[in-house]
Amino acid sequence: QLCHDRGYLVTQDELDQTLEEFKAQFGEKPSEGRPRRTDLTVLVAHNDDPTDQMFVFFPEEPKVGIKTIKMYCQRMQEENITRALIVVQQGMTPSAKQSLVDMAPKYILEQFLQQELLINITEHELVPEHVVMTKEEVTELLAR
Repeated sequence: QLCHDRGYLVTQDELDQTLEEFKAQFGEKPSEGRPRRTDLTVLVAHNDDPTDQMFVFFPEEPKVGIKTIKMYCQRMQEENITRALIVVQQGMTPSAKQSLVDMAPKYILEQFLQQELLINITEHELVPEHVVMTKEEVTELLAR
């Protein structure tokens, strides 16, 4: 849903997939490596510009270190992708967090805790719809 909300192409089947359908497709025994988190890695293209692509990575280790970040950046470089989301279980080491800052603006990697994504906060009745501003709207807002 996060990718869809950001304007990336996600099929309706993927959006509507139930937990049971997910388990049937990927397995339901993480302790046996079914599913392995790395199997969940996905590449999505933007609706407006198919060349604007984004990876979504699911690292295996609970706390992600700089080695994993470098591995992801290498894959992004090989496939000429500049944007990625990293869904972590427990967070990142301080050096890994710093590496995300150091790689911007060449590579834009955003970190999310798995727990944060269990519910889509934008669907709550008290949260107004979020819309990305155009460059003109940003300029007008800053001129005020």
